[in-house]
Amino acid sequence: MEALYDQPKHVPAQVAGSEMAKLRREMNRRMLGNGDCGRPVELDCHFESICESSTYFVTTPEFAPILQRQRDDALQKGELGRQRVFDGLLAHLQEDAS
Repeated sequence: MEALYDQPKHVPAQVAGSEMAKLRREMNRRMLGNGDCGRPVELDCHFESICESSTYFVTTPEFAPILQRQRDDALQKGELGRQRVFDGLLAHLQEDAS
């Protein structure tokens, strides 16, 4: 049993077919305000939501639909850190509106 724990966690790229590769690329994508990030999920990223989490980031209600889509994308993919960033931005927009 212990030998199984040392096995790779992912199917090697050369084994996966074209449909599996396409699915994997789609799951790795993260929605950005002006496109998508295709960084493989296995690679660490120090820039994940870097602008949106900056204290200098300023947004307005006109961008709420985009921020909501980014938040929903993070939720769907189980990326709780990204989700919290967008939850905070959306809450701030709602506070400013009231």
